[in-house]
Amino acid sequence: MAKVRKRARPFGIGEDPRAAPGARTDCEPARPLTLRRAWQNGLWMYLLGLVFLALPLSSQVQQGGPELFWMSLLISAVAVLYLVAPWVCDAPIWGRVIYLVVFTIVLLSMIPFIEYQLVYFGVYLAILLATQLPWRISRVAIPMLVLLILGTGALFRDWVSVIIAAMSLVVGLSIAMGIENSRIDRRLRVAEKRVAGLAVVAERERISRDLHDILGHSLTAISIKAGLARRLLTADPAAAGPQIAEVEQLARQVLSDLRSTVSGIREVRLATELASSRSVLSAAGIRPELPIAVPLLPDPISELFGYVVREAVTNVVRHSEATRCTIVLQSDRVQVIDDGIGHPGGKYGSGLTGLAERLKESGGTLELLPAPGGGTMLVADLRSPEFREFERNRLKVGS
Repeated sequence: MAKVRKRARPFGIGEDPRAAPGARTDCEPARPLTLRRAWQNGLWMYLLGLVFLALPLSSQVQQGGPELFWMSLLISAVAVLYLVAPWVCDAPIWGRVIYLVVFTIVLLSMIPFIEYQLVYFGVYLAILLATQLPWRISRVAIPMLVLLILGTGALFRDWVSVIIAAMSLVVGLSIAMGIENSRIDRRLRVAEKRVAGLAVVAERERISRDLHDILGHSLTAISIKAGLARRLLTADPAAAGPQIAEVEQLARQVLSDLRSTVSGIREVRLATELASSRSVLSAAGIRPELPIAVPLLPDPISELFGYVVREAVTNVVRHSEATRCTIVLQSDRVQVIDDGIGHPGGKYGSGLTGLAERLKESGGTLELLPAPGGGTMLVADLRSPEFREFERNRLKVGS
C-alpha cells in the first residue's frame, strides 16, 4: 500500500499555525491585556482607522430623527470592538472567531437604519479578518467579503460600494500579505542562522574526517618505515638511508596535508593513493595486488575512492595480520580484500564511519564483509540500489 505523503506545513519550529497574524512575535512580548502589549500589536494603526467612522456618524447627525441615538450607540460599539482587536490578537483562535462573529452581528444591527450603506464598514471587517485569522483563512475570507460588497453595490446600483469593495480588497489583502511576508522573512532569518550553525558543524566533521585520514594513514606509514630503517641500521646501514629519507618525505607530506586541510584545498587522488599503498604494504611485509591501470574517473569519484583505498590499506596494515592485500577497481566500485584474521562483527571504527558518511553523501554505500576464503573485504559501491540488489541476488543463486 502506497504511503500518503503529508504536505509539509510552512511553519518553523515553535510557530503556532493558528496564531493571529496581528500578534507580534518578533519582540519580547509584554504581559497580555496591557496597554504596552496592545501597542506592540498595532494599537496605533487601529486608532487611525477610527477617523472613517466619523463619516457615517456625521451623515446620521445631519438627517436627525429618532434613529440618531441608536446609530450613535451602534457606531460607538463598533469603535470599541474595533479598538480591542490588539488585545484579542493574543486570544486562542476560537476566541478570535467569536470576536469576529460579535463584530459582524453589531454591523448587521445597523441594517434597519442605513440599509445597504452598511457595506461602507467593509474595510473594518477586512482589516480584522487580516489581523485575526491565519493567512490560509484570510486569503479566502477577504475576497469573499469583497464579492459580497460588490454584489450589494450592483444590486442597489451604488458605485460607492464598488469603491469600498476595492478599498477593502486592497487594504485587507495588503495587511494580510504584509504580515505573512514578515513572518516568512523572520523564518528565513532563523533558517539562515540554523544553516550557518549546521555549516560550522559540517566543516568541523569534514576537518575531523580529513585529519583522521591524513594522520591515520601517514603516521602508520612513518611508523612502519621508521621501524624498517631502525632494523636496517644494524644489518645494512646503506639501505637504511633511503628508508629514513622516505620517513622525512612522509613527515613533510603530513605537514603539507594538515595545512591544506585547514584551508579546505587538500586534494586526494586515487592514482596517488594506489602508489602510496603499494609502498606502505610492501614495507609492512604484505604483498600488494593492485590494478595495473586506473580508469579515467571524474575528480569527485577519484577523490572518494582515494579515501577508500587510504583508509582500507591503513586498517589492513594495522589490524589484519594479512600477507596479501588485493585492490579491485571499477569505474563505480572499489574492493579492498585481505587474507588476514578478519573483522569480527563487521563494526565500523571512527575512520570507517567517516568514510561511510562520505559515500552516503555521494549516493553510495560502504560494506565491511568477510572475504571468500577468510579475511576481510571492504566494498565501496556507487552503483544504483537496484543494481546492487540484483548483484546480491545473483551471488546468492550462484552460491
